[in-house]
Parts: sequence; C-alpha cells; structure tokens
Amino acid sequence: MTFFNNALASEASWKTWKETSTQSVKYRASAINNKSGSQLLEIKATTKVNSTLSAFLSFIQDVDNTPNWLVNSSESKILKQLSNTQVSFYIKLVRMWPFRPRILLLNSFYLQNKDLSIDIMLTDLNAEQENSLLISKITDIKQLLPITIHHARWKITPKVSSSKNSGDNMGILIEYQFIADGHGSIPQWLADHLALKSVWKSMRNIRRQLPDKKWQQKKVSGITEISMNQFPIIDKTAIPE
Repeated sequence: MTFFNNALASEASWKTWKETSTQSVKYRASAINNKSGSQLLEIKATTKVNSTLSAFLSFIQDVDNTPNWLVNSSESKILKQLSNTQVSFYIKLVRMWPFRPRILLLNSFYLQNKDLSIDIMLTDLNAEQENSLLISKITDIKQLLPITIHHARWKITPKVSSSKNSGDNMGILIEYQFIADGHGSIPQWLADHLALKSVWKSMRNIRRQLPDKKWQQKKVSGITEISMNQFPIIDKTAIPE
C-alpha cells in the first residue's frame, strides 16, 4: 500500500528500547534526515489488550478523550469529517520549557482487511486550499509549531488469547509505527528520548483504559469481529517482532 514508501528505513534490525510481557517499544534509524542533517528515528510500539476491534476504533476516534491517554497532549478536535472512515483533526501538544508547543495536523483513514485486521493510516493535513480556513480557526495556531509526519500507521490485529486465570478471551494486538519530525531547536537526541518515553506511556495508558466497559460496549458499523473458532489460541506472553 502507499503508506509503505521509499522513505521508510531499510529492513535493519529493530533495537529494543523497553519491553515487558505485554508491551514493547523498539526503534531504528530511518532514511530521513531533519533540516540539520540528523537522522530521524522510526519507532514501533506494541501492546496487547483484551478488547474488541470496535472498542479500539471508538477509543481512538474520540478526540475529546485523546488528552486522557496521549502523553503531553492538551487538546484534540475534529476539523472535518470526510466520511465514516476518514477524518481531519488536530492535536495540541503542551509546551515543554523552553521549547515551543507543537501541533499535529492530521488526516486519518482506516480500512478492515480480509483477515479482519484494521489499518489506520495517518498523514499530514495539507495546509493549502480548502484546509487553510479550517486550520486558521484553531486557537493560537500561529504560536504552535507543526510536527511533520513522514509515516504513521496503526495496525490492529484480532487475537484469541488464553491464560490460566481468565480462560479464552478475545483480544487485540496493537501496533503503532511512525517517523516524525518535531522541528524547532530541540536537539535530536532529546527529541528521540522524549518520543520513546511518550509512546511507551501512551501505549500503557491505552492498555489500562481500553478494557473499560465504556469502550467495550461500543459497536462500529461495518466492522467484523472475530469469533472464538476463527483463530488459533496464541500465547498471551508473546509479542511478535
């Protein structure tokens, strides 16, 4: 698909930044440099959650809830609903002294594959033409430094997990992979550290909050869930590379 493009890093080995039995964050150098010539990191975070696919989509699409799980975010709003599966939105990131606050201006599009996994593709919102008026209405937009997203996607894979304590249950493997440039005067080594730390905490927040019945009771039209007989039972402690 088009979101796998030539700008992505080669198939170099991922390096583990942090890992537990339920969560991991890995990184590798990408083929993209920032304006100062420093190589940007490609980061991949995974976690496992007892959840339905619909629950995750409902959770991630609830922009008012974003600051509750996305570390350093202060506000998120929809700019334009393009279709049931595509939306334009923004996320404000709080200021970290002495650096300017940032903003993500994004398009999001999702689809369900034949194996029932879901891909969510995120791309930069074009600031020209019809989007310029929408962007100009964001409060304090001129004081916010836009982050460039070179590549970002969620991959949500349904699983049947088994444990001695809970028995068989439905779950999902969540993977988030991205390359982003925060711009500004933040040294790249510091930007990398902050990104790794933030994505770890954000994935941990998802793992803790998503199983709540508030989300598990949600149903998304057009999304097919797996049944217990569709997939083999997997080892709940295994996170694939």
